Amino acid sequence: MSKLKELARELGAKIVYFSTNETELKGIYIPDVSLIYVREDVESVEQENVILHEIGHCNYNHIHYDCHAKMYSNKQESEANYYMISYRFNEWLSLWDFAPEPNEISIEQFMKAYHFENKMRWICEKVIEEYASSFFKAI
Repeated sequence: MSKLKELARELGAKIVYFSTNETELKGIYIPDVSLIYVREDVESVEQENVILHEIGHCNYNHIHYDCHAKMYSNKQESEANYYMISYRFNEWLSLWDFAPEPNEISIEQFMKAYHFENKMRWICEKVIEEYASSFFKAI
């Protein structure tokens, strides 16, 4: 978790934990004050995912206001999810003893390791395709 706090700090944000039973909200990035709020009662892997997602908003300089068009909001959410999944994929690759060939990668194992829902599959596929492209360029 300290790596994530350091990453947030590098982007000028601070992580603050909150507890409540009154919201389903797991986390939010407030750009005006550069704070990432995260529920403290969320399971650790999911909590890290929430932090990475919110750091993604910070990284892309997203601003959230209700007046934004739904399409703009969806774009921001996709970018934040892409950031989170890319970070997790690189983390997952670091657990290997060698750089795996693309056909050795199981998207199901990757998604299961980080508790990604099936709605994130298309972003996981995109990240893995990017890895495969760079892998084949390197050889």
